Amino acid sequence: MITDEKIIEMFFERSEQSIRELDNKYGKICYALSHNIVGNRQDAEECVNDAYLGAWNAIPPVNPAPL
Repeated sequence: MITDEKIIEMFFERSEQSIRELDNKYGKICYALSHNIVGNRQDAEECVNDAYLGAWNAIPPVNPAPL
């Protein structure tokens, strides 16, 4: 599995692959958490997508540690 540091590096390169790798690594847990909060599949998926967009907009300039 790809490291968090590599995912962050891909964000800094503005590679769309960074979102796919982020989803591969953390997607299931993010979805489960959001589904437990909102109780609806579609809303949970939208929450996860919003989180990915937030990461895309924040990295760079922020270099999060940990991801």
